[in-house]
Amino acid sequence: MLFSLVYVSRATLPMTRAGLLEILRHSRQHNAGAHITGLLLHRDGTFLQMLEGQQSRVEALYTSIARDPRHRDVTTVVDGAQPVRQFPDWSMGFNDLDHAPVEVDGYSGVLDHGDPTRPEAGFVRDLLDLFDDHG
Repeated sequence: MLFSLVYVSRATLPMTRAGLLEILRHSRQHNAGAHITGLLLHRDGTFLQMLEGQQSRVEALYTSIARDPRHRDVTTVVDGAQPVRQFPDWSMGFNDLDHAPVEVDGYSGVLDHGDPTRPEAGFVRDLLDLFDDHG
């Protein structure tokens, strides 16, 4: 059984586009090796991230994220077992809601397309509702 965890946090300093892309690159590299998938959203200095994978690996990554000095107010929104991966093809899906899309591995346009037939579309809408509630 898979484990998923959704958290929100705030950046301690303003995030530049280059800084966000570096987070994406580092996350993709680490998460691929740990078999962790998920989605990262950023808007106005607030992050929402969903992580999914083996529970011990997800919790270890979350502990590391919570200790990262670039974050503050790291708060678990929801966690628990789930039967299948919501984002099986991504080592990390990413959408910076403050900027236009970029062409880089791992950057997801799932929020830009507005296609409700995409398999992950409903789940992403649910995450966005959480993001708006905690942002």
